[in-house]
Amino acid sequence: MLRLIAFVTSALLFLVAQCSGFAPTTSTLRRPRPSWPAALASVDPGDVESARGVFYFWFFGGSGGGGIALSQFPQQFANFKRLYEISSDGPSGGGDTVGISPLCLYPRDLCKADLDKIFTNKLVRNVEKMVEQGPKPNYMSEKGYLCYPSFVAACAGCDPLTVRAVFDAMSTGDNVEPDLAQDKLDGFAADASPDRAAFKSAFLGTKLQGFSSIAFLLFLLGPIVGATCLDALAAGWFPEWPGSAGLPWSLLSPSALSIPQFWV
Repeated sequence: MLRLIAFVTSALLFLVAQCSGFAPTTSTLRRPRPSWPAALASVDPGDVESARGVFYFWFFGGSGGGGIALSQFPQQFANFKRLYEISSDGPSGGGDTVGISPLCLYPRDLCKADLDKIFTNKLVRNVEKMVEQGPKPNYMSEKGYLCYPSFVAACAGCDPLTVRAVFDAMSTGDNVEPDLAQDKLDGFAADASPDRAAFKSAFLGTKLQGFSSIAFLLFLLGPIVGATCLDALAAGWFPEWPGSAGLPWSLLSPSALSIPQFWV
């Protein structure tokens, strides 16, 4: 769910960036600056107030998106640690493996026998019954979504790591729409390829989707939100500082010490 919120937040920020009503304009944030000492006397109060409004909007909006994105790193680490803990729990049927991609970041490969045991499970093949009979630990599961604990309960006696992998092939979180889960499971079971290509493709796709949503949000927070906040900060509080045109690198130069002289 946090990944979904993060992605929606990033999309909204990107859309707002395209709207002239909120995006900083050249006239507002990069208007020509006269030389000191006449600089402060020439500041247009309307431009300063507008720039400050832009800064507040983007700073607090970006902080919310950044907090969501950064919170994913400890969660991803905890998930990765949990995968290692269950990787040797068993029971596993052993035998041939299917060759999952290293990009999935799983501690070991999955056995074909363990996947087949899940895909041929009659209860697993009936998502509606899994939802009805399984535990409902969260709001989404109470609303009819298939949650991970319900899937685990239906896969009793199966290899825990394989159970987690099959669920990860259907969702980037711990809940999945019942119709989507049913379609995925039917497709996995119908695939007769020796390496279970349908499952592997879906598994890799959802894992990459989860990783890329965080990376995409962080990318937007950098060049879009970060740059806009810096421009608005300069235009709203020290618009005549000569180093404003060279942000952000000018903040690292000795000239940054002169910013208080230009404060308005």
